[in-house]
Amino acid sequence: MVKPKYKLYTPGPVDVPLEFLKELSSGLVYHREASFAAIFESVRKGLQKMMMTGSGEVHLLTASGTGAMEAAVSNLISPGEKVLVATAGRFGERWREINLRFGAYVDELSRPYGEPIPPEELERRLLANDAARCVFTTLTETSTGVTHDVKAFGDVCHRLNRILVVDAVAGLGADELRMDDWHVDVVVGGSQKGLAVPPGVAFVALSQRANERVDRAKAPRYYFDLRIARRYAAKGQTSWTPAISIIYALDLSLKRLNKLGMPRYWKAHQEIGDMMRAKAAGLGLELFPKRPSNALTVMRMPERVDGVKVVDICRKRDKILLANGQGDMRGRIVRIGHMGPVTKAEMTKVFGCFQRALKQVRGRAK
Repeated sequence: MVKPKYKLYTPGPVDVPLEFLKELSSGLVYHREASFAAIFESVRKGLQKMMMTGSGEVHLLTASGTGAMEAAVSNLISPGEKVLVATAGRFGERWREINLRFGAYVDELSRPYGEPIPPEELERRLLANDAARCVFTTLTETSTGVTHDVKAFGDVCHRLNRILVVDAVAGLGADELRMDDWHVDVVVGGSQKGLAVPPGVAFVALSQRANERVDRAKAPRYYFDLRIARRYAAKGQTSWTPAISIIYALDLSLKRLNKLGMPRYWKAHQEIGDMMRAKAAGLGLELFPKRPSNALTVMRMPERVDGVKVVDICRKRDKILLANGQGDMRGRIVRIGHMGPVTKAEMTKVFGCFQRALKQVRGRAK
């Protein structure tokens, strides 16, 4: 068995609490009987409550967050249809790539990495492109730590009668999201980030407007066909064999989170985010995102400091794993995840490890 040699403070997956891990060892039930239907319904209702939707239809998928993204695209668009993708990082770009694979014509509204898209720019683009009926964007861009003003996006899309699809995989739980109040039509998420459960379960929540498009869409789909998922969900089942053990852990996580209440959970993450950003400023470090998330802290590395070396020292010396930048950003930024159930005291220690590693690499660079 390969055992972890460090604790995870990456932007997902996150360290899983022991009590959630214990749920994974519970005996399996058959996914076509009533005992599974009860836990399946509990998880669906828990996700509705977490995402602040009273009527949104929620489907569980045995997949990563990208699987939920693909499910959203394949169930909403038809080949040759025009869509708008609002992107400010690699996961926004993933929306673009998935839409292209399914035959959509993509109108891309983009900003440089680290900058959010102003809602007024989204409105101008939509007014100029009446053919694009679906808008795809991110709540929290994992690659850069920037958040979009999804509430304002929702207002724009609702007013202009567009379907708003949001990748909330990284931000869900840590960053505020109110699906119904904000007029968000589709939310995709995953088990391994703010919910602090092992990877393997993704989910898609759909408004009534989005559900109507599911029935009309012409893109090819099979495993992720939400029309089939809807029929099985009516019986308390999933279309295909689900990740039953992870669903056990997800149920416990949602019950604890919803007992606390989302506003309190958001507030706790905001306080941790504020603390981490203040510590970064105290070291003279520039935050990379202009509108930072409370799920992770992303810092630009000083000149001649390689972030790869900083992360490597933390992993080897302190047995904690932070994250480098992705693609061209590798070595230029360091990302510290705090999207799970972490505390201020815990993150203070983590930042202390980062600070010592940064000082060491800076000293070598002189």
